[in-house]
Amino acid sequence: MEYKVDGIIKFQEDKLRPAHPASFSSPSGAQITLNSTDDNDLAVGITLEADSEANAKAMAEIELNRISDLLSYLHDIPISGSGVTGMVTVSLTPEGKHIITGETMLAIDAILSLVKELEPQSIEELGYHLEKEYPPNFEDIASMWREAISTEAPALKYLLLYRLMEFLFGSSNIKELTEWIKAKEPSVQIFPCNWRKRDITVYTYLRDNIHRKQKQFPFREINNALPKLQNLVKQAIGEKLEGQQEDFGKI
Repeated sequence: MEYKVDGIIKFQEDKLRPAHPASFSSPSGAQITLNSTDDNDLAVGITLEADSEANAKAMAEIELNRISDLLSYLHDIPISGSGVTGMVTVSLTPEGKHIITGETMLAIDAILSLVKELEPQSIEELGYHLEKEYPPNFEDIASMWREAISTEAPALKYLLLYRLMEFLFGSSNIKELTEWIKAKEPSVQIFPCNWRKRDITVYTYLRDNIHRKQKQFPFREINNALPKLQNLVKQAIGEKLEGQQEDFGKI
């Protein structure tokens, strides 16, 4: 049975707005269109084959999550959520007529925002990236990236970004991570760490002190370090996955 599913991807303050609708085929075979809503969120149309309405909804939600992850990674943009807003069943009568049944609509709240325009060339490149079948480890990393940069609490965002860095380098390989950061940022602040039995960068120092049981929590230091840490994580993703996909993050 063919289903046409409407969905929405909601951004936070910063949003993407395509200059014109974009269409592409997902690796799963679903046909997808992207367009802006009046609130500058992203309307997603998904046409797919499924054997039940429940399966169609589940498959559409998987597509919405995949698109959300890749948009967040490729454009460094936080996403507040996604969901199915409507669905219809398309059936063919013996006379060859299409019958549409079962429409459902859900209300979505609006968010005030700053809008980033996507020009035609960027839309074409976006479709190119969304059509690709990526290695499973990259899609896992893109999902972790989306979760991290979409988190509003600075301390939690910091922890999630650092956890992604640990995932890339190995949680026990602090020596390689420290040397890599020092090569990328030669002026990085260094701290001695007795329990780790080695020197560490300010990024690891702050990560270790987020949970410390003291009254003076390092809010200011975390806020100051967040943009640099996010940039370092993005560089590390590109380098660690180099060779698996030659154009990660080039939009």
